[in-house]
Amino acid sequence: MTKPDKIGSNMLSFDTEEWFHANYDNINPDLFRGQGSNFRAQMDTLLQLCSDTGSRATFFVLGCVGEDYPDVVKAIAQQGHDVASHGYGHQLAYQQTYDEFKADVKKSVSILEDITGNKVQGYRAPSWSIIESNLHYLAALEELGLTYDASIFPVKTFLYGIPTAPTEIHQPRVNNRMLNLYEVPTSVVKLFGKNIGFSGGFYFRFFPKFLIKHAILAANRQGRSCIVYLHPREIDSTEQRLRLPHLESFIHYCNIDSTKAKLEAIMQSFQFTSIADHLRNK
Repeated sequence: MTKPDKIGSNMLSFDTEEWFHANYDNINPDLFRGQGSNFRAQMDTLLQLCSDTGSRATFFVLGCVGEDYPDVVKAIAQQGHDVASHGYGHQLAYQQTYDEFKADVKKSVSILEDITGNKVQGYRAPSWSIIESNLHYLAALEELGLTYDASIFPVKTFLYGIPTAPTEIHQPRVNNRMLNLYEVPTSVVKLFGKNIGFSGGFYFRFFPKFLIKHAILAANRQGRSCIVYLHPREIDSTEQRLRLPHLESFIHYCNIDSTKAKLEAIMQSFQFTSIADHLRNK
């Protein structure tokens, strides 16, 4: 159902991976694969939330997750959501060569298309790992026939970000050529002259609900759309946890116990659609 206070149209996305897919030192996801998780229950919850709130979403699915849970990926597509690529095994894009990156995306796209029977249109790099040094990797997505990328975060952290990147949807330029694909950057607000994330991941878990609502509402009133993103593990405080140093653990698990309720409230308050649908209606 569409809420009467809806202003504008926003995008909802989920980086569809397991609890152990993380890009920290000394974490090897392959060691945990197949050892059990709450992934199916988490996905059931997310799909039910979408159904209950009349939301459509983009699910950026790892190729290895498609291999392990083809029925879940089929369910995503059958319920009208956008199945997009998150790469194959959650390797950082900037740790791959151009050819390795292209092959990784191609492999994941092939797996997802075989499962759903639908063309994969979009991609998001694990941990936002399209940065200034490998921005030209976006050309590989164009070569593979994708129509949008959602990998660029216009902030700067120890792991990712291009703080000078455009904050609006645009067609990026590589080697002075405009690519035939859209870039859908992550939403930010300007604070003390710097871009700050607010609508997904750690930022969504850290900031209070009223602040997130205010930021989305302010953007919508200005005719701009926001993009919300989360991971399945972030709505489940009972999921297994990685052993991480204190700072990394805080970033990874802050406010996990309250995130599902916060997400539900945001989804009830605003109209959300998939990235592909949003671009079609631009």
